[in-house]
Amino acid sequence: MSKILYTGLRQETLRLLQEHTQLQDVAFSEDTGVSPAAESLLTHDALLIGEEVHNPIRMAQEAYTRDKCISILIINDRTSHQQVKQALQFAPFIGPTVQCLSNEIKDKLAGVAEDAMQRTAQRRSYTKLKSMPLPAFSPNALEKVRVDYMAKVLEEAPIGAALISNQATILTINDYAARLFGKTEKAMLGTQLILLFPVAVQHELRAFVSSGYHTEEKKVIELKGGAESMFLEISVADIDKRNSSGYKIVILNDVSSVMLAQRRAQEHLLELERVNDDLKRVNADLDTFVYTASHDLKSPILNLEGLISLLEESLGPARTSVELELEHIKRTVQRFKDTVEDLTEVAKIQKGLEEEATSLNVCELLEDVLQLLQKEIADAGAILEVNCDDAPHLHFPKRNLRSILYNIIGNAIKYRSLQRKPHIKVTTTLKGGHFNLSIQDNGLGIPAGKKEKIFHLFKRMHTHVDGNGVGLYIVKRIVENQGGRINVESEEGIGTTFKLSFKASRN
Repeated sequence: MSKILYTGLRQETLRLLQEHTQLQDVAFSEDTGVSPAAESLLTHDALLIGEEVHNPIRMAQEAYTRDKCISILIINDRTSHQQVKQALQFAPFIGPTVQCLSNEIKDKLAGVAEDAMQRTAQRRSYTKLKSMPLPAFSPNALEKVRVDYMAKVLEEAPIGAALISNQATILTINDYAARLFGKTEKAMLGTQLILLFPVAVQHELRAFVSSGYHTEEKKVIELKGGAESMFLEISVADIDKRNSSGYKIVILNDVSSVMLAQRRAQEHLLELERVNDDLKRVNADLDTFVYTASHDLKSPILNLEGLISLLEESLGPARTSVELELEHIKRTVQRFKDTVEDLTEVAKIQKGLEEEATSLNVCELLEDVLQLLQKEIADAGAILEVNCDDAPHLHFPKRNLRSILYNIIGNAIKYRSLQRKPHIKVTTTLKGGHFNLSIQDNGLGIPAGKKEKIFHLFKRMHTHVDGNGVGLYIVKRIVENQGGRINVESEEGIGTTFKLSFKASRN
């Protein structure tokens, strides 16, 4: 029966371990003491130090000094896992039996614990083997046991392993590695490892296997063939530190799935970049077209206005008979003129022709906007309530902020309720490093389900007053171009509040 000793594990973590272990007859024992005793460690196959332990590294140090064979798993949640893992690298009196894990891997914890128990059994077997009195074995018999032990470990490992000479001749190779090359172990013995790889990479691989592994930890080689390539990750290590034996062990890991996924991701990224470049070119062309068209239309509109004036003069007294038609023509021309002006404004925003940001006094700029809207405010009898005391300044392009205030306040007056006088509140605040601007009215409000549409180009929610559906589109583009956010809260028949937020500048 396998035995796991644990302390400080959360119930959820313990449940995952118990439910997902693949081993038969695994017993879990809880240690509630300050530190597990040596007697307890020696009778168990793994020690799990859980999330509730306040000083897991110290406990791992004490456990390691008492039993250097038992596998010790320190399990933490995401918030403390990296911190403990980094501290573990510099902690003294910690051996290779200690491992740090995050409980985020959930049901995979059981597999790691099973592997840890097997490693404990291997260490204890090896320790017993080393401690056996030499008279019990002849030197040849002892060497055979050790060779058989290592061969068994390599054969069962879920990774390719090969023993090679200094000349890179394969002396032994496990079945997993042989299958990677589509050959049998017998067919590969005595052959050059380098010759199993494409000619194009043999020189590079020979240098790596010879001495390059001392400075380069791993090398990934592509084996082309069939529908998809195979990628092998190669690591080399000396059998002994002095390399006096001249033997090396080569670890081969199939990383095809990872490399192919990275390649596909890179291809998708390049495709997205290409599409993005195409969209940028199309947008630039559209911006140029809108800007040029709106600019070129101004002259015909002015000519049309001049022709209407000449027509009025030439009609003389007969003008009164077509007064309504003339007014209709003039209103249509004016609306056409306003639309062209708005399109010019949109094009300027799209093309990034705004001025540089400066430190603005919001109240002073707001006074300028109210002067521009003075006639509309007076005609509507609007009440303006302004409070900029908490955040009187904003680092922002002046022309753009004036456009924001002009469009939103102008709309609040334009779409006022006929049942009450317009009441508009403008408030600025500074919170959490952000400048917040709120503009609230008691107007018609926005019909339910149509709030987001108000920012679309040429979209209007109310058609009983003049407008072209461009103003709020311009506002949203300005806000987003400056890295800000705009939200709208509205209730039909009650009123609307626009809330804008920008990152406050320290300048």
